[in-house]
Amino acid sequence: MKNLVDSHGRRVRKLRLSFTDKCNLRCHYCMPVDSTFMDEEKYLHPSEYEEIVRDLCSYGLEEIRITGGEPLMRKSFKEIVERLSGLPVKKIGLTTNAILLDKYIEILKANRVNHLNISLDSLDPQNFKKITYGNQLERVLKNIRLAKDHELEVKINVVAMKGINDHEIIDFVEYSSELGVEVRFLEVMRIGHACSSQNDQFISAQEIINILKSKYELKRVSKEYDSTSFNYILNNGAQIGFIASESQPFCGSCSRWRLSADGSIKACLLKDDGLSIKGKSSKEREDIYHTLLGMKPFLRPTEVAHQMNVLGG
Repeated sequence: MKNLVDSHGRRVRKLRLSFTDKCNLRCHYCMPVDSTFMDEEKYLHPSEYEEIVRDLCSYGLEEIRITGGEPLMRKSFKEIVERLSGLPVKKIGLTTNAILLDKYIEILKANRVNHLNISLDSLDPQNFKKITYGNQLERVLKNIRLAKDHELEVKINVVAMKGINDHEIIDFVEYSSELGVEVRFLEVMRIGHACSSQNDQFISAQEIINILKSKYELKRVSKEYDSTSFNYILNNGAQIGFIASESQPFCGSCSRWRLSADGSIKACLLKDDGLSIKGKSSKEREDIYHTLLGMKPFLRPTEVAHQMNVLGG
């Protein structure tokens, strides 16, 4: 098996690696305020992350993205990224809320973690606190500028929610223009804790585009065939993207697998079923990869029960 290609012709070339399900925020669409987390004894060992990614590189893996929970809360974060940085992947990214980013910026630079997706759902301190249950906006904004100063590629992920932060859409466009970062609006997904409020808070990518068209000129930007986002440049210089997982699913071109912190490898974020890879031999892992190829849905599942923080966005 030279490459991991399924029966629909989709080649797996990207892997999302969850380092932990813990988080130092409680974003209301992600998990309950009183969330409990897995015992750290269940975590994959740093060497297991290295072994699994090394395996998959031999099958054509090109990109990895480190996720959580909040991955910078993993005690062995430095050891894991040092192991991963020596592997033949073309790109290493990190998804973070940026609260701890200043403590790790040099480690990221030294280990090829040059692509940051930073979650930021409000530019207003009170609204940020309401959404996240954390009074950390000033620190997050400071660390975003720090990442830019260190010449890391930064993308801002905004989960757009009707009646919650949709009044800040124009503010985020101006923020993109001012800071020179890409801002991507994400539709609320029917995952775990968000399922109960999704109907009331959902706003589609097209609705946001219509809002932007009333004020700006939008020019479409070409992206890779398996990109999760579609993007525009606006006439004020803002770089704006959309991840429309609900209204415009991209399952037919999906190239991603996901690995949880406790070693469950999954073919899809929206599927509960996965295969345990923790503690397996090289031959056993090879068999698991073959089996997992047949588990990736071609059509988007309606919803899933597990919480977003368990597997990462």
